[in-house]
Amino acid sequence: MVPFDPTPFPLTGADDSALGTSQVAPGQLDPANRPLLKPHEAAPDDYYQNNVIEVFDFVLSHHQAILPTELARALNQFLLADDDAQRLFARLLTRKGPIFFEHTLDYREVSDPHQALSDLTNRGLILRCGHVPAEWLLNQLRKADLLTFFSSTGASQRAAAKDTVKNRILGRYPDARICRVVAQRQPWCTVSDPSRWQLVQLLYFGSSGKDWSAHIRRDLGQVRYESVELSKSRFPDRVSLLSYLDEQKLQRRIYRLDEHPKLLPGLIEAFNEPPNSARAKRLRQRNVLRLGKWCEQQQAWDDALRVYPNAEIPPARERQVRILHKQGALERSQRLLADIEAKPLSATEHIFSQRFGRRGQGFQPPVTVWPIEDTPVDVEQHVLEALTAQGGWGVHSENALVKTLTGLLYWDAVFAPEPGAFTNPFQAGPHDLMEHEFATQRSLLLAQIEAQSDSALTEHLLAMSHAKRGIVNPLVSWGLLEAIPLQQWLDALPLHWVRQLSHFLIRNLADYRKGFPDLFVVHPDGTPELVEVKGPTDQLQPQQRAWFEVFANLNIRARVIKLKR
Repeated sequence: MVPFDPTPFPLTGADDSALGTSQVAPGQLDPANRPLLKPHEAAPDDYYQNNVIEVFDFVLSHHQAILPTELARALNQFLLADDDAQRLFARLLTRKGPIFFEHTLDYREVSDPHQALSDLTNRGLILRCGHVPAEWLLNQLRKADLLTFFSSTGASQRAAAKDTVKNRILGRYPDARICRVVAQRQPWCTVSDPSRWQLVQLLYFGSSGKDWSAHIRRDLGQVRYESVELSKSRFPDRVSLLSYLDEQKLQRRIYRLDEHPKLLPGLIEAFNEPPNSARAKRLRQRNVLRLGKWCEQQQAWDDALRVYPNAEIPPARERQVRILHKQGALERSQRLLADIEAKPLSATEHIFSQRFGRRGQGFQPPVTVWPIEDTPVDVEQHVLEALTAQGGWGVHSENALVKTLTGLLYWDAVFAPEPGAFTNPFQAGPHDLMEHEFATQRSLLLAQIEAQSDSALTEHLLAMSHAKRGIVNPLVSWGLLEAIPLQQWLDALPLHWVRQLSHFLIRNLADYRKGFPDLFVVHPDGTPELVEVKGPTDQLQPQQRAWFEVFANLNIRARVIKLKR
C-alpha cells in the first residue's frame, strides 16, 4: 500500500514556482475536523480504552456467528469490567509483551492498578506470575536485578556481561526455582492466551500484521481513510475461519524452515489437504510459492517440483520449467512451456513463454543506446537531466504516475460498497482490488466513468484530487501530486493516454501494477514520452517488456535508453 509519499519526486527542467504546492500536508485533517491527538501531548484518559471497546464491539457485532466460544466470552468479560481494568488491559494490548512486570504498570488514567490487576485476573483476561520460560524473565530483568535476586552466582560475576550472568543462572537453577525467586521480588503478569487477541486483530484490521498503532496514526491526522459501508465478516462460517488459521500456521512453519529444515516433509504433505475457504486458498497459493522458493534456495530440486504443482498462480509453472531444464528433463520442460504459451496466466508468463530458451525473441521495444565512459551513480537522474538540458521537463515517477491517474479516475469504483469488499474501518482499498474479478464485478460503474466526455472527465479528475486529498488509496501517491499538481499532468498528457492507460490498468492490476517506465518526459516541443533507463549491466524485466507491448498496441510513445560503456 502507498498511501502517500511526502518526499518530492526527482524533478528536472520545470520551474519550481510554476509547480505550486499544497499548503495542507497529505493526511492532515481540515480545521473543522481537528485530529483527536496532538504530538507530544498525552492522550485523553479514556483514549486507549475507547479504542479497544470500539474494536471489541465491532468484532462481536460483525463476527458473532464465527467467534470461538472462549474468545466471545473473553470479549464480553472485558466489556463488563470497570474503567480501571479496561484501561489497564487496553495498555497491555498496545505494549510489547508477553511479560509485563507489575511495577511498570503505572498509568495516569488507572487510579488503582492493583485492583485493576485483580479484576482482570478474576475475569480470566490475564495471568499473574503464570508459567513462562525462565529465560524470558531473565531477559527482561536488568543485570543488577539478576545479581541481587541470585546473589549466590558470586561476586566474580559483577564484571561479566549480562548474558554471561543470565546463562550462569539458567545453568545453576531449574526454571521453576528461577520463576519463584523472580515472582517474590518482581511479580509479573501476562495476557491470557495471546492467540485470542491476534485473532481479534485479524478480524478487525483484516490482517494480524496490523496493530493498534493504526488508531494512533488516524487520530494524529497522519492517515485518513475513505468512509465506506462495511460488509460482514470475510469468513462466511467458522469452518472457513479455522481453515484460514490453519493455513496461517503453515505459513509460520515455512518462515521457520531456516532454523528447522526437518519441517519440510510435513509441510509438503500438508499441501495434499486442500483448504476449505476462498481466502485460505489464496494464502495457500502464496505459501506454495514461498516454500518452492525455499526449496530452490537449498537446491532441493525434486522437493521444489513436488511443491510448485500445488500453486495455480505465476510464477509456479515458470519455476518448474526452469528446474526441469536445469535437470536435463527437456521433454517435460518443453511440454509445460507449450502449455504456458497456449494459455498464459499473466503478462509475465506470456513474456516468459516467448523468450525462454529463445534469446532475442518476443516483443522488442524501441531502444536508444547512449555511449558513456563511466556509469553514473544515479542512471535515471543522469538520463533525465540530459533529456531536459535543452528545455522541457521530466520526472522520475515509475509506477506512481499511471497508478495515481487510475486511482483518481476510478475512485468511486475502488471504494464502491460491494459485498465483502470492505470489512473493517482501516482498509486502504477493497479486499479484491488485485483479483481478476475486481473489474468484472464493477463493470457497470467502470463504464459509467468512462462514458464521460473529455471535459467532464478532466473535471472529474480535478474534483477527486481536491476532494479526496490525503485519503489513503492503494493506487494514489499524493506525493507525486505534491511534486507536480494534477493540472500540470493533464496539460502535459494527451487525454487519450490517460483514458487508455487507466482503462487498461484498472482491468489488469494483478499483472501490471509494476513495471511502468522510470521517467515521464515532456520535450521542448511539448511532446510527451515514457522512458525506461537501463545501465550497462541491466536488462528489461518481463513485466517491463509486457508494458512496452501495451504501449505499442495503444500507440503511446515509449522507449528504452540503454547506457553502454
